[in-house]
Amino acid sequence: MTPLTTNFRTILDGLKVTLGLIAHRDARVRALLTLAWYRIHRTINRFERLVALWQSGKLPKPRIRAPRAKRPAPTTPTPRLPSGQAWLVRRLQDHHVNTRASQLQYFLAHTPELAAFLAAAPQANRLLRPVCRMLGITPPVPLPPRAHAPRPARPRPKRRPRPPRSGPPAPPTVPPRAPEPSFAQYPLGLRFLPL
Repeated sequence: MTPLTTNFRTILDGLKVTLGLIAHRDARVRALLTLAWYRIHRTINRFERLVALWQSGKLPKPRIRAPRAKRPAPTTPTPRLPSGQAWLVRRLQDHHVNTRASQLQYFLAHTPELAAFLAAAPQANRLLRPVCRMLGITPPVPLPPRAHAPRPARPRPKRRPRPPRSGPPAPPTVPPRAPEPSFAQYPLGLRFLPL
């Protein structure tokens, strides 16, 4: 291991220990912190792999992402991490998390070998983006917008012509009521019956 990967691992392993202790104490955030713990663990391993490839001169060229095919929606929703700036720091409000965030900020800003590595490997910038966002850290290299392959133009479906609109619908017609007979038409005896 090089000093670059050793320092990176030391800082983020300390953050993992802190998250594990907080998750053990507070069951309300246990599931969220477990997801964050695994995200940080994967970031450490991928970062070390990229540094090893960079130092051996076998770093792959960054590839342009092809558009993803739409997958059917899962029947059970998969848990996701929040995506807001500094969401982990704001959610936990723990001074140990703040300490690890400031250590990572210092490491990213004051390590010359890291600056050379990030310039040579843009994929490392994308790798650091979620960790920097969860801790509220500004990355040392401005992250470029994600490059996507141009999508082919989709043919527009042909529209069926609409039937012509007529005026407003006519109100329904009510048949005229027959006039009621007056008392004068009844026989004389029926006129004076009590009702």
